[in-house]
Amino acid sequence: MTPAVSMGPATPAMSVVIPAYDAEATLGEQLAALAGQDAEVPFEVLVCDNGSTDGTAELVRAAALTWPWLRLVDASGRRGASAARNIGAAAARAPVLLFCDADDVVSPGWVRAFDEALRGAAFAAGAVEHARLNGGRDWDFGWDRPTFVNPALPQLRAGGSGNMAIRADAFAAVGGFDELLFAAEDIDFSWRVQLAGHALVEAPAAIVHVRKRAGLGAALRQAYAKGAGARVLSHRYAAIREALEREAAPDPATDPELRAAGGRGRARLRRLPGGVAAILRAPARATVHLAALAYRAGYRRARVDGVVQLAPAAALPSTR
Repeated sequence: MTPAVSMGPATPAMSVVIPAYDAEATLGEQLAALAGQDAEVPFEVLVCDNGSTDGTAELVRAAALTWPWLRLVDASGRRGASAARNIGAAAARAPVLLFCDADDVVSPGWVRAFDEALRGAAFAAGAVEHARLNGGRDWDFGWDRPTFVNPALPQLRAGGSGNMAIRADAFAAVGGFDELLFAAEDIDFSWRVQLAGHALVEAPAAIVHVRKRAGLGAALRQAYAKGAGARVLSHRYAAIREALEREAAPDPATDPELRAAGGRGRARLRRLPGGVAAILRAPARATVHLAALAYRAGYRRARVDGVVQLAPAAALPSTR
């Protein structure tokens, strides 16, 4: 396949940053999707190898012989997806950064949609689609809108790190992703960018087909980490949350999205006894209930001693 946009020697207008760790099995599909982008803007793709032990690096090197817009970045010096993204951002040549993941697949209009979204903004998040890469798992599909609400700071929305775009100067101004966080780092990043004065806009046409974690163990580890991350963020943003509450706070009793975000795990737990028969008929459906338990365990056991609470700035973003 030839890329939809030939980079050649031109300076790219956008840099796509992909953190990768042992991604040989899925990365090729993502790169092919980027090669087939329906976009006129020139862009480059940086695969940031975070110390893979499989053939990830070899796959990228071979593909780069055909696709000159593709670069392999050694991101093994610091571990974690956040570190890989930051290393990739530092190596990027473009004034705009796009982030996606090595195990997902971007839609054909993904680059074009973000190019349009950032013409009047500095920060944008795209939508996600669950069915294409997860056949038979409709019971496990999550949010699909570009942004979402988290109870730790319900006044500000957040986007997922696997589908977002930001001006490079705005990224640098907030110091990129927090490499000490191994869960909820995208939520933290979204909030810090907004607290720095950049609104988060939605780009619903920037669609990414997401791939669910395979296996019960992986799902439970992910849920536990998310619960721990939520506890850390709740502590880190406590003072800012209280400051925003004094200005204009959504009411959990009347705001449907916030109510859903705050009560989803508890609702799953309440449904567990009544869903035993359904689980026996389809054991895989137990995953969502067990994940809710893992999330709660992660939240309760997370350590927040040593987590610095952020102080509210003199000027807070408007939530009205």
